[in-house]
This record gives sequence, C-alpha cells and structure tokens, in this order.
Amino acid sequence: MEEENLIVERQLAPVFPEDLSPFVMEIKDIKNFDRPSFNDPDVTVPSFRIEFQSEFIPAGEAEALPFVWFIGKSLSTRSNLYKLAKAALGKKFDDKADTFDAALLIGKKVRLILKTQVSGLGREYSKATDVLAFSDKEK
Repeated sequence: MEEENLIVERQLAPVFPEDLSPFVMEIKDIKNFDRPSFNDPDVTVPSFRIEFQSEFIPAGEAEALPFVWFIGKSLSTRSNLYKLAKAALGKKFDDKADTFDAALLIGKKVRLILKTQVSGLGREYSKATDVLAFSDKEK
C-alpha cells in the first residue's frame, strides 16, 4: 500500500443559515451505514446515510448545497426515519412491521429544519432537528 493512500482529507459540511429554515430538500440517495453505538463503541448500530440536494444556493455560489443526514433504521413513531418517511410519503407507518423499503424515499422532497451546531473540534455544521412534508403548491 502506498503511503499517500493513508491520507484522508477531512470534508467540511456546509452550514445552512438558520433564519431561512426549513429548507426544501430532495432525497437523492440512501446507503446502509453502521455507526458505533453511543453506549458501547465496540457495538455498531444499523443506520442510513441519506443524501439530500437542497434548493438553497448561497450568495456568490453557482450550485445548491447538498446535505447528508445519518439516521437509525428504527421505525418507531419517535424516530427520525419515521418522521422522514411520513413527511416524504404522506402516510403513517406500522412501527411493528418487519420491513420498510427505504428506496421509496428516493426522489421525494421534504422540508428540513436545520439548526447550527458546533462540533467537539469547534467547527460549525447544520443538524436536522425536524422534518416536514413538502407540497408542490409551496413553490
């Protein structure tokens, strides 16, 4: 293995202005992702890495900002996945169901409420705090 392959470039997440929240976002991709458990870093928790494309173009920029949200695969009524699925697909889901096809979310639009947070390293980033339904009538 070449030494240059060991270098990882840190990617900075875009920061969305809170005063313009909620932001219209289209779900572009969903990937499986295992994250370390908060209680036990040796245990992983099945999660989704959801990629969104916003319609927000900052002043002086040519393209709209992307957004990535990591959420657990729980479909309980209090979970982020449940809130996202309900907002995107417009219906409630059975949290006792054995399966949920997350691919149904791809291409759907939602409105994300984003708040600015500061990481342990002192970097600002936008965190999704809630998700709302999107209506074509809003445009």
